[in-house]
Amino acid sequence: MTETGSTLLEIRDLVKTYRGGVTANRGISLRLEAGQIVGILGPNGAGKSTLLRQIVGLTRPTSGSVRLGGRVVEAGRMWVKERIAYLPQHPLALADLTVAQAITYSARLRGVPAAEAARRTRRLLESLELAPLAGRPLYTLSGGEHRLAGIATVLAAPAAVVALDEPTNELDPLMRRRVWEEIRGLKRPDRLVLLVSHNVLEAERVLDRVVILHQGQVVADGTPAALRAAVGESVRIAAVFEGPPPVGLAAAGEVEERDEARGRLVLRVDPARVPAVLARVVAAPARLTGVEVSRSGLEDIYLAWRERLEGQRRGGQERHGP
Repeated sequence: MTETGSTLLEIRDLVKTYRGGVTANRGISLRLEAGQIVGILGPNGAGKSTLLRQIVGLTRPTSGSVRLGGRVVEAGRMWVKERIAYLPQHPLALADLTVAQAITYSARLRGVPAAEAARRTRRLLESLELAPLAGRPLYTLSGGEHRLAGIATVLAAPAAVVALDEPTNELDPLMRRRVWEEIRGLKRPDRLVLLVSHNVLEAERVLDRVVILHQGQVVADGTPAALRAAVGESVRIAAVFEGPPPVGLAAAGEVEERDEARGRLVLRVDPARVPAVLARVVAAPARLTGVEVSRSGLEDIYLAWRERLEGQRRGGQERHGP
């Protein structure tokens, strides 16, 4: 557990089993501090959205508890709505309101005075390019427009806990960048931001801590640097040649990609071996037209953890037989 602030949210032995016997969360325990942006990652079906819905009080746990500032989070409590701002993965329930009304209403719901709510609404309409849509009901918007409006309702009054489920779904690249800037701006010493995202590469830029779920359980938890160290630091070398990449270079590292038609070869190597491998790439018989060196990122960490878990699962099956 990192020590950037005081514990704001405590999750104890959280279990959620749905009718039919499907268990989405299996004994999750976490202590989450204020002052951080925490990413919750995992494959589809890992229990990420279920965990987020329990944290915000929309889904009742089968057992275990969620405590915010020492108080148990329960559905329907006004203090929960005031202290947690939530962006669900699916469209908002304010479909009949206009975009401007939804933003203002969300701010007022969390205690923002009328004049300040109106000011924030104007700012968000401008910064997220929603001004042309201000008078349109939410139900008339496209998927991407609806997503932006939802983000604006959260940003209008970011509470002590801000929970975002796939915030950049259906957005174009330019608007995704703008939204990530807004999310980075949410970080404050007295606030916790929780983020579920499949866009690992983009999310990495804002995360202080990463929690990886697998089959409803926490399998990794720490800073991106700590998780990178746990799976082994590596460097990616991507080289492009005129013609097929030389066959002999495949032995210089772990081959991540080899594209004969494009002349592209991507190797993963230990950081200490980077100079020697680059020397081999430059000295290769084919003409080199480009090379790029990059360290392992959060997406690589996530994939490495998945491969490790799949390997453990296969090993268990082999030991116990069919």
